Order: sequence, then structure tokens, then C-alpha cells
Amino acid sequence: MTGVSGPLMDTFFLGAKFDRRAIVATKATCQVASHFTKLIYFGGIIDQAATLDPVLAGVAITASMLGTTLSRRILEAMSEQQFRRWANRLITTVASYYILYGGWLLLFARSASVASN
Repeated sequence: MTGVSGPLMDTFFLGAKFDRRAIVATKATCQVASHFTKLIYFGGIIDQAATLDPVLAGVAITASMLGTTLSRRILEAMSEQQFRRWANRLITTVASYYILYGGWLLLFARSASVASN
């Protein structure tokens, strides 16, 4: 569940009586807290967590800042109805991918275990 908490939170926030800006801000705050908690938890159990490629970290930080800056224009151009429609489409797409990919992995794992027996 740690990898799919984002789409679940999206669905929860879309059901609330928030406007699109409040949804994005609340989701961003929850994601920061969630990622920080995961960093502490997984960083404590992985002894290579201290080795971070500075170039990769720089690219990740730059990409997140660029995405945040560019997405604001899109958010401001959308109406509330358009935002909810597109958010639901994106959530459905991501959820469908997770279900299909999980099913594929289960099918592959079963066929691999049958072949090894």
C-alpha cells in the first residue's frame, strides 16, 4: 500500500467540498509528510541510504520544481468541473495500470513456479 497511497488520497480529496486549489494544496502537504515518513522509515532499514548520487538528486529537485511551476498555469486555466473530470480520469488510468501490472506479475509468478516444479 505504500506505493499506491497517492491515488487513494486523490479519490478521498475529490469527494471533499474543497475547490481545486485546496485539493492540490492539501494533497501536496500530505505527500510531503508521507514521503518524509517513508524516507525516515526506509532510510533506517537500508544501510545504503546515505549514498545518494548528487546529480540524480539535482535532477529530481529540478524536475519537481519545474513541474510545480508549470502545473500552476494549467490549474489556473481549468474550471472546477474540468479539474475534477481530469483528476478522475488520471486516477482511473493510474489505478488501472496498477491492477493490470499486478495481475501480470501474479500471472508471471504462477507460470514461473509451475515451470520450475
